[in-house]
Amino acid sequence: MIDILKALADQHRQNILKLLARQEMGVCEIMHAIGLSQPAVSHHLKILKQAGLVCTEKQGKMVFYTLNKTGLQNFFNQVNLFLHDLHCFSDTMPGSSPLRQNPNMCETLGYKKSVCEKDI
Repeated sequence: MIDILKALADQHRQNILKLLARQEMGVCEIMHAIGLSQPAVSHHLKILKQAGLVCTEKQGKMVFYTLNKTGLQNFFNQVNLFLHDLHCFSDTMPGSSPLRQNPNMCETLGYKKSVCEKDI
């Protein structure tokens, strides 16, 4: 999930994915559509491919790129599980901090009391 989030954190890569959502494309078509150089587009495609978000198909010397729908579905499932683990959609409130019950806990853990009193 982290590799995919890193891949999605770039606006150019997001734009490439949007283009590939409509049709398969070659590097030159992507270059023309988003206005980047061949090395830049190739770099972005490499990151997207490593993250499992795009697939390639060679036809002779030409390489065509498409969305990897399976990779996107796996990412969606991972995010869904992560949100479930966070109990984001649960009606229950998270438990209270043990520090509320034991104000000396910071010192018991070996930290100065001021550490627990910091507001970031």
